[in-house]
Amino acid sequence: MPTSENGKIIERMYWEHVRAMSPAERFNKMLSLNAEIYSMVEMQIAKKNPGISRRELQFVVARRCYWNEPMVLRMLNEMEHGEKENSNG
Repeated sequence: MPTSENGKIIERMYWEHVRAMSPAERFNKMLSLNAEIYSMVEMQIAKKNPGISRRELQFVVARRCYWNEPMVLRMLNEMEHGEKENSNG
C-alpha cells in the first residue's frame, strides 16, 4: 500500500510530466480523457435504460456531463423540445 509520501512523489512526477508537455499535447490529452469519461457515462446510462434511443441517450449524457451549467441545460431542453415538436407534426 503506497504511503502518503509515495503518493506525493507520484503526484509531483505526474505534474512535472504534464508541465513538460506542449500546449497541444495537453489539449489532446484533455480531449482524450473527456471522450473516455463521456463513453463511460454513456455505457452506464445505456445499461440502466436498455430501450433508450441513440438520440435520447445523447441528451441524457449531455445533461449528466453539464449538470452544473444552467445555460447549457436550457439549450439542451430547447433543442430536445424543438425536435419533439418537429417530429409530431
